[in-house]
Amino acid sequence: MSLKRILSIMKRMITDKKFRNTVLTRLTQEYKQAARPINIATELLKEDKEFLAQQRIAFVGGCELEFMKEFFEANGVSCYLTFDYNESPDPNLVLSDFKSGVYTFNPNIVVLSDVQFIRSEIGSIQHNKSDFKSQDEQLEFVKQRLHNGIKQAKTKLNAIYFIMTYPLVIRPAFGRFDYKNLERSYSLREFLNRLESSFYDLAKQDEDLYVLSVNETFLKAATGLQIRENDADGVYEHFTREGAVTISMELVDHLKVVKVHGRKIKCVVLDLDNTLWDGILRDDGVEGINVYHNRLTVLKFLTRRGIILAIASKNDSTIEPLVNKVLGPIAESIVVKKISWNDKAQSIMEIAEELNIGLDSVAFFDDNPYERDQIELFLPEVLVLPETDLIHTLNRVEFEPVGKLTDESAKRTQLYVEQKKREVDEKKFALDKDGFLLSCDLEIWMRKAKDENIGRVTELIQRTNQLNATAVRYSKDELLEFHKSQDYGIYVVNLYDRYGEYGLIGVTIVKKEENKWTMEILTFSCRAMGKTVEETFLSYLIKEAMKEDVKVVIGKYQKTERNEAMERLFTESNFNKISTEGGLLIWEYNAEEKGVPTFPKWFKILSKEKK
Repeated sequence: MSLKRILSIMKRMITDKKFRNTVLTRLTQEYKQAARPINIATELLKEDKEFLAQQRIAFVGGCELEFMKEFFEANGVSCYLTFDYNESPDPNLVLSDFKSGVYTFNPNIVVLSDVQFIRSEIGSIQHNKSDFKSQDEQLEFVKQRLHNGIKQAKTKLNAIYFIMTYPLVIRPAFGRFDYKNLERSYSLREFLNRLESSFYDLAKQDEDLYVLSVNETFLKAATGLQIRENDADGVYEHFTREGAVTISMELVDHLKVVKVHGRKIKCVVLDLDNTLWDGILRDDGVEGINVYHNRLTVLKFLTRRGIILAIASKNDSTIEPLVNKVLGPIAESIVVKKISWNDKAQSIMEIAEELNIGLDSVAFFDDNPYERDQIELFLPEVLVLPETDLIHTLNRVEFEPVGKLTDESAKRTQLYVEQKKREVDEKKFALDKDGFLLSCDLEIWMRKAKDENIGRVTELIQRTNQLNATAVRYSKDELLEFHKSQDYGIYVVNLYDRYGEYGLIGVTIVKKEENKWTMEILTFSCRAMGKTVEETFLSYLIKEAMKEDVKVVIGKYQKTERNEAMERLFTESNFNKISTEGGLLIWEYNAEEKGVPTFPKWFKILSKEKK
């Protein structure tokens, strides 16, 4: 580099704040990257081991699954591998044979690998002995064989299934641009992409089927230690033990999401300076900072998952208009902004209180190690992470949505923004709560759940802690069984007002007997609080029971650290506490003795969805 060029850069470093901050940030990032040690996670948390000890995993395939089985057994999981018992490496043949040891083992998780069958086609590609027609036929054949095998297994096993994709570091015989050189057939990449796509097609059709992507997992861990090099030949690859650990850890994360185990983040709290942008806004001004647009994009994706955004910044509150200008459209998605000179621990507690969520549902991102250490010390329940980890939230299980994303998930930010407007207006009514509720134009829609509601019902039951009478967590499959059963009914409630739509905010699962209805589950979103939705919903259930000549409605309550409001609900709804069963308090409403309760005057009762 010429002296003139060096002097030009030095001059710009002195005079241009934005350029200077960009250069320093890039140098810092490069230094951190170079200094970062290689880390292969092999240890599981105690609670994860306890969770895994309850599972039974059957591995159906060849020797490629041996080290995975070894990992899970070392962590207390009961496992079965067909390869160990000289069974066919073909999942279709194994699952179609009801004498297979898989059925005697009776797993609740089945991992399928068809690599032994697929490897012949990989060899044909590498030796240029294939063509488009035969490859398309092969792809369809693999898909149908797996589909048929799983279909057979589901008649005998109550399990969830994972199809493992083909493990291969791409070593193309015809060069890295083999997709240009192979004119009569798909290249390795094209074939494997199509194969993996066919697995995802199967998974979309089956509620209990998922894809375990090997190569996607190895991208996160680097492939060098994952594949055994001494016998790799570009046609077939075998895991090393490290590789088996890596893919096994990915399966653990898959299971934690599918079975809703572990922490679930509901709110991301963010610092501002040097976290969402490079520089100090108050000192450098809007023109002197560099916004981390990739991080803002991640925040947008998180809101689509139903995660709420908030700010906790030690700063002058007068900079909020500048913050909104810098952040652009994403600023409208930030529900709570705590910009003051208060300690961030205090701000985070206030955010959790305003959103009505537990601190263990909060993740905090800050570039300052001192601030992070302070939060970890004073608020140990909060998940504290450096600002550079924001990009990794899209892969971390704590930030995964519960079940399939629903309309309510995508709208959650909008719902909280509307709630803030309600709170502002409510203060205008001072102590006249009835007057405020009457002014809200409240409309409530209560009915039996439909098929399309089960996803949201699952999410509500799995996510809710404060307004959850029993804290029992049912899976989507279990809820579908309740939904189909003649002995049970799932009832739900939606709410609307002049500010907007609350969505589906309440659910109960009722066990129907000849002389009584028993609420096995009673759960409400925190957005329902303070509007008498809970009491109105109970009145509705009593009326529905009366229609079937049932006069007694039973509620169950299991006290937790957060759900005392549900005990008050039963008391205020005129239920009587009648007994205790295994730690559960049993509450009863006898309509024959107490009459049928009326609905509050501020509710308009809807008979169908509001358009």
